[in-house]
Amino acid sequence: MMMKKYILIAVSIIMLFVLVFFIGNQQYFWDDKKITVENGAASITTEQLKRTTKLEGEWSFYPNELIAPNESLENYANNRITVRVPSDLSSYMEPNKEGLAVGTYYVKVEVPADGQYGLYINTIRQANRIFINGVDVGGKGLPARNLQEYKAESGDKYIVFAQSEKKELHILIQVSVYNYPQAGILYPVEFGTADKVQTFYWKKLILSAFVSLGYIVLGIIYSIAYLLHRRRKEELFFGLFAILCGIYMSFINDKIFFLLTSIDSLALEMKLQLGIIPLALICLTLFIHNMYPQMTKKPILYLLLLLLCIAFVKYGIYDPFYKGRATTGAELNSRKLQYIALLAPTFIYNAIILIRVLIQRLEEAKYVLIVVMAVGCYSFLLALNFITDFPFDYSEFVLFIVVLISFSLLLNYRANAALIKVENLTKELVLHNQMKDEFLLKTSHELRTPLNGILNLSKSLMEGLEGPLKREQQEQAILIHNVTNRLGHLVDDLLFSSHHMTGEIKITPTVVSVKVINEVVEEIKSVMPNNSHVQMLAAIDATLPSMWTDELRFKQVLYNLLHNAIQHTKEGEIAVTAFLQGQQLAIRVSDTGAGIAEQNIEHIFNAFYQAPNESKAEGLGLGLSIAKNIVEKLNGEIYVESKVGQGTTFTFTMPFAKGGQHSLMVTTALTTRHAALPQLQLPLIHKGNDKTILIVDDDHTNIKVLFDACVAKGYSAIAVDNGFDALHYIEKNKVGCVLTDLLMKDMSGYELCKQVRKRYDMLELPIIVLTAIMKQTDLLMTLQVGANDYLQKPIVMDELFVRIESLLAIRQSSIDAIETEMNYLYAQVTPHFVYNTLNTIIGLSYTNIENTREALYCLATYFRAKLNVHYRNSKVPLEEEIELVKAYLYIEKMRFGERLTVHYDIDESIHLMIPALSLQPLIENAVVHGISKKKEGGIIELSVKREGQFVRIKVSDNGAGMSEKKLQQLLSGKGSRIGFTNPWKKFDLIKNVSLNLHSKEGHGTTIIILLPKEEGL
Repeated sequence: MMMKKYILIAVSIIMLFVLVFFIGNQQYFWDDKKITVENGAASITTEQLKRTTKLEGEWSFYPNELIAPNESLENYANNRITVRVPSDLSSYMEPNKEGLAVGTYYVKVEVPADGQYGLYINTIRQANRIFINGVDVGGKGLPARNLQEYKAESGDKYIVFAQSEKKELHILIQVSVYNYPQAGILYPVEFGTADKVQTFYWKKLILSAFVSLGYIVLGIIYSIAYLLHRRRKEELFFGLFAILCGIYMSFINDKIFFLLTSIDSLALEMKLQLGIIPLALICLTLFIHNMYPQMTKKPILYLLLLLLCIAFVKYGIYDPFYKGRATTGAELNSRKLQYIALLAPTFIYNAIILIRVLIQRLEEAKYVLIVVMAVGCYSFLLALNFITDFPFDYSEFVLFIVVLISFSLLLNYRANAALIKVENLTKELVLHNQMKDEFLLKTSHELRTPLNGILNLSKSLMEGLEGPLKREQQEQAILIHNVTNRLGHLVDDLLFSSHHMTGEIKITPTVVSVKVINEVVEEIKSVMPNNSHVQMLAAIDATLPSMWTDELRFKQVLYNLLHNAIQHTKEGEIAVTAFLQGQQLAIRVSDTGAGIAEQNIEHIFNAFYQAPNESKAEGLGLGLSIAKNIVEKLNGEIYVESKVGQGTTFTFTMPFAKGGQHSLMVTTALTTRHAALPQLQLPLIHKGNDKTILIVDDDHTNIKVLFDACVAKGYSAIAVDNGFDALHYIEKNKVGCVLTDLLMKDMSGYELCKQVRKRYDMLELPIIVLTAIMKQTDLLMTLQVGANDYLQKPIVMDELFVRIESLLAIRQSSIDAIETEMNYLYAQVTPHFVYNTLNTIIGLSYTNIENTREALYCLATYFRAKLNVHYRNSKVPLEEEIELVKAYLYIEKMRFGERLTVHYDIDESIHLMIPALSLQPLIENAVVHGISKKKEGGIIELSVKREGQFVRIKVSDNGAGMSEKKLQQLLSGKGSRIGFTNPWKKFDLIKNVSLNLHSKEGHGTTIIILLPKEEGL
């Protein structure tokens, strides 16, 4: 069905052009047409003068003669012949030696009344002059018998006027041709009264001008449409095609272009006419390619474009093969066929593409089919005219109308299709946006459950609810807790953004002093790196009226803007100011950073949007979106001004607190700074339970509130107002937890944390920082190196004490872990070993007091190393470890006597740090599992030597040894000998260490350890 529609459209276009062609050239096809001129004379009736009449028929012609108007035709009666006009008379005219051929037309026209009459000339080849009643009335060029006087001009169509005499007009037309295959009057000459001819001529000019300008205007519209959005290249190429068509139309037919210019060269005229057609075809081909790129093949496309470029250069600029003009009809036709041969492949290719489009039945293909068929029909008529000089009047007008209508329909179709697509996309986007909001909300809620589970489980592990953990395990549990907490903050952001989209943001407006702005700025400054090249300034007038806003949300907005400024300002300053703006307070945050490109400004408040910049963006892109949502919820406005390279300024407004609202201001918990109470006598001390809380704040109001709350909970409490006093108290007393304000004079809470951490780790002495900045701040993450937790003001006491209890429980769990570790170390000293050693010493005391003292000293050395609580996880000098080894072997030698032989080969100049309790367990393992298993005993060797860039430690025995299976178990870490596996693991943690174990059952065991010298002092 669709194909039938396409065929019908194609046939209709062809029939339209055929109809116009036949109507415009009916005189060539009707055999019964009336002959106006007979035997060189025509009689025009009054009826015929109502319109223009074609002077067709038998004209008198005098070949090879240029008859002057004052000469008598009787003198040339012998040369007179009658010829058909219009027709080519080149066969009647013989060129002279210079190649010039001449001839003279004559016709006598009788009119019903004297008056002003005119002729419309449509192509006379080549130079011609018209004389009526002996008067030169016009022409093109200058006919002559020699080249010096001969002159040809461009322009085929023109009109001439003359006055009749005695109701007759004697029309004499001189013609001269130079090296041209056609000659004479090639198209009918229109005759009529002066006004009729003038009207006829102007109609043709106006029609030609309309067609030319119509194409050009249409092309300009499409070209501008492309330049506005630069997306659819087919619009550009169609625009250029239409403009070139309009220019080409001004080159042909009435040749408006040449009428408006001073160009009269026939050669230049021909170059312009032939050169512009390949350019138009290039644009048409590229238009089709961009319309249907899936249908075209680029190699073929490039080849066709190359052919068209060759045609343009050859016929429009310079032809290196034909430097002269064609002198014969055969030569002229040959050149025409060559020109068509260069253009024909492009027409064929475009036709094939169109057929493929039609086969695929694309809806808009019918409109393109109309255009291409119209261009194809016109091109066929143009080629016919080019070869045969057959006229095709009015076809260009039909082509313009068809192209205009078809592209209007195409545009309308595409506009409707685009509108429908946009409507569908809008509905789909709205639906997807709702789905996205629901997804974010559900995902955030779903993430909350496992995150809370991880937080609670890690908290239970830290607090030791299921039993104390080892120190490393506690540190890992704290890391898990902190990372999960940070992930929870991201989920909070997602939840907040989702709640805004669903209109579920909850705010609690209260009276908030402008001083809170200074506090937020000062706290952020206190945690910025000391080497930062960004200076943060705040100039807030304390006399400005208070705001009616949600304090927590307000701080979140201010922090988000400041954090955004810090992220995009590598050096310079960030300034915060506040001023009155109508009935609201305006807060401005400006920076001298990178700035925001103009095209990005309208998007920066969109959720998840991150403007492209030089560095990789961090975060989720929710900060500014959340800030805007909060400001609007608090009945304010936010806007931004920015220039790339100069910085950015964000301004947001908050409503003033009205008179009645000030009475609602109630202080029930710790808030931000207010007017100070009378100075307290510090330190404040209260003796409660065994858990001591140290409070550090330079605001006595806050100290009083926190101190009283701790006392009410039964804690022992001490309060000071500076970090130095706090450090002094910590040195002299046992403290369970520290509460410190972040922003204090002389020593900030951040500095206090660093000083405390020099002596106590996070498990030994937990610290809680009280801050005005939001929880979700990345800047406060830097405090994790010193603080265990932080709370935002205003402080909710219930939440505070939950945190304190949790941290105290973690601290107690750490103490329990140390005790467990101590028990483990005690367990390393076996009762059997102690019993045997003491019995040996008692027996020795009866016989040798000096040896007894030495034995007791060695035993003391042994116990000191074994029972040192900090010994096991640290490194000790090699000489201390060797001292422990010698003490142990001295004790064992007392037991084994001659059965145990010890050889030492130690380089005393080697100073090396090795893991504590690493060599002694290996020696003990050699004694217990090697020497003691043999009745005759054995030898133990300990060697410490340099070996290149390493220190070589060798422990060997000639004891019982072990089987290959047992050896592989030990090397794979699956062995049960703690005395071997523990030291082995310690050495294995050292970078670039080499460990080797050799053993053979019945022949003993050798351990070789290669340590890098960098492990030394």
